[in-house]
Amino acid sequence: MNRDAARWVKRLELEPHPEGGWYRETLRTDHCTTIYYLLEAGSFSAWHRVLGADEVWHHYAGDMLALHQLTARGVERRLLGGNEAHHVVIQAETWQAAEPVGDSYSLVGCTVAPAFTFDRFELGQRAALLAAHPEQERWILRFTRG
Repeated sequence: MNRDAARWVKRLELEPHPEGGWYRETLRTDHCTTIYYLLEAGSFSAWHRVLGADEVWHHYAGDMLALHQLTARGVERRLLGGNEAHHVVIQAETWQAAEPVGDSYSLVGCTVAPAFTFDRFELGQRAALLAAHPEQERWILRFTRG
């Protein structure tokens, strides 16, 4: 792990996240949740979606983050950080994946409203995504595991 990323993981007391990367919840109310989220270079956040809640990504430190959304129009890419967007909104039920753009790490935050719960979190399954979106095979293979 990159030395700076390791410092953030320790300083913010981050833990492994099921979609990849590291996280820690910092706020939970009935209305929203907020987390720190860190991805190292060479890693990715696998295709996932949050049911019934919108998600706002914010950039804090490190490399820009490429956010990919799987829509009816195909895969759309948005850059977060640097001279690009300062925040990106992902609508509820939208398949999304992410990766750092650079050779270090991306430290971001995510705010989910209404409050995030793992029972409304769906991690994309390669076979099901390929069946639903065969024209996006390259992107689905790139951001799924196994």
